[in-house]
Amino acid sequence: MRFRRLVSLLLASLLLSFGILPAVQAARGAPGSYEFGHGAHINLDGPQMEQALQLAGSLRLDWLTADLSWSKLMPDPTAALDFSVLDQVMKTAGQNQIAVMLSITQPPAWAMTEQGPNANLTAVFIQMLAGRYPDVLQAIELFPGANTPAGWGAAPNPAAYWGMFTAVQTRLQENGIGLILIAGGLEVLPTDPGASINEVDFLRGLYQAGANNLPVVSLRYADLTGQPADPAQGSETRILRRYEAVRQVMVDNNQANAMLWITRLGLPDGTINPGEIQIREAAQQSAWLSQAAAQLRAQLFIGMAVMADLNAANPAGPAHKTANLLAGGGHPFSKVYREIIQQNDPGILDAPPGRVKTEAFNKLRP
Repeated sequence: MRFRRLVSLLLASLLLSFGILPAVQAARGAPGSYEFGHGAHINLDGPQMEQALQLAGSLRLDWLTADLSWSKLMPDPTAALDFSVLDQVMKTAGQNQIAVMLSITQPPAWAMTEQGPNANLTAVFIQMLAGRYPDVLQAIELFPGANTPAGWGAAPNPAAYWGMFTAVQTRLQENGIGLILIAGGLEVLPTDPGASINEVDFLRGLYQAGANNLPVVSLRYADLTGQPADPAQGSETRILRRYEAVRQVMVDNNQANAMLWITRLGLPDGTINPGEIQIREAAQQSAWLSQAAAQLRAQLFIGMAVMADLNAANPAGPAHKTANLLAGGGHPFSKVYREIIQQNDPGILDAPPGRVKTEAFNKLRP
């Protein structure tokens, strides 16, 4: 009875939601696209929101991403919802023809089971978001950090995650909602992950559970070490090229056609290797990210990468490695990234990003 009441309340919220935003066509990096998508992240509860939104438009991004705390938005399913900040972000994205990916994080206690988030309630919540932001909202990353207790809300379990994912996917398809569901948001972890599960092992577990039709698997990097092109050495896994090991698992499971997205990207800052503390300097960060952007774009199986944050994270919350990177637009990588994005389609700089292409290949990646 309680579950039915919760679903009814969510559906009532869904009926009150309505789309008022400009349409955005399918973006670069989406399944079926042959072009690379450039993205940036915005912190919904962070400062400098106005500057961040202005920067999102001036960069001509393909993707704008944000972590949406379900528990913060809906601590009580009976309470009124405050969409004011998210509405502002979505309006700016629609006006600038930028596709949006929301990462659903922190499921509320009332939407949890012993195995993890309730699939039906999750699906209804996503339906509500899709109804409010049609076209602009194009992708949902389902509980990033699913290979960690913090990300999943319970002990990480590949089979439980796949059961939730496929149930949500089926529910959305039945209701004609064509959002791209992004799986995992797998955190790249140290060799000894504690209560978490190594990202490679978690992905193997997903495939063993039957996940043979994941369109996109996503990776998140927090602590990193080395230069972007450095190969794996010894037991250290927290390097950018960790995506190669993840990709190999996909290939081994006959999922070579699936895509890999990089949905958060930290920076070496001396946390792992004290000798890298100089990368905290803005010029060093810009050089590292410039090399990383070129390297990621060259991997044909990587569809999209989020290279930076547009504003700082909430000072009261956990800081992210790139939280202050582009805040206010004063970081040198702001200009560099704008030029990189323009090079993605140098012949049509006046056309909006995120649009559908008229040809299968407009520009081959190097």
